[in-house]
Amino acid sequence: MPRITVDIDATASSTIRTSEGGASDRLTSTGWPVGHGRVPDTLDAEGAPLDALVLMSEPALAGSTVPAWPVGVLHRIRAEFPCAAPVLLCVAEEPSFIDLVDIDDLPRWHAEGDAWAAVLARLQHQDVGTATDCGTRAEAEHLVSECHHAFERLTGCLE
Repeated sequence: MPRITVDIDATASSTIRTSEGGASDRLTSTGWPVGHGRVPDTLDAEGAPLDALVLMSEPALAGSTVPAWPVGVLHRIRAEFPCAAPVLLCVAEEPSFIDLVDIDDLPRWHAEGDAWAAVLARLQHQDVGTATDCGTRAEAEHLVSECHHAFERLTGCLE
C-alpha cells in the first residue's frame, strides 16, 4: 500500500467512529475528524489535483500536510454531471487506524460512502452529489498511480 501525503484545506467532525466501546479520548462527541485536501503531484481527469478525505485522530489545520494511506475511492453522481470526479478515501498514518485498510473495514467504523459524502458536503459548502459506492484499496492505489502519472506527463518528469 503506497503512503501518500494530503495537503489539508479544511477539517470537520464526522459520524465515523468505531463500533467498539473503548473509544479514544481523542474522539469528538460525534466522531473522528475528517480533513479534506489534495494529493500533491497528481492530476485527475479534469486537470486538478486529486481530491482526498482523510480520517484522523486530531483535527489538522488548513495548510497542514498529513501522511496517509489510501483505503478506498468514493464514487458519486451529481444532477449536473453524470459522474462526479472520484474522491480518494484515506486514513492518517496513525496507530488508531491500523485495522482500517480496505472498504470491507468501513462498516465496522460506520464509514460507508454516505458518511464520507456528508463530511465532503460540509467541508465544500455545496451539494457534492449522492454516494453511489466505494471502490477498493486496489482501485485507490490505481487512481493515485494514474493521477501521479498524469502529473508527470504534464510536467515532463517521466523517466
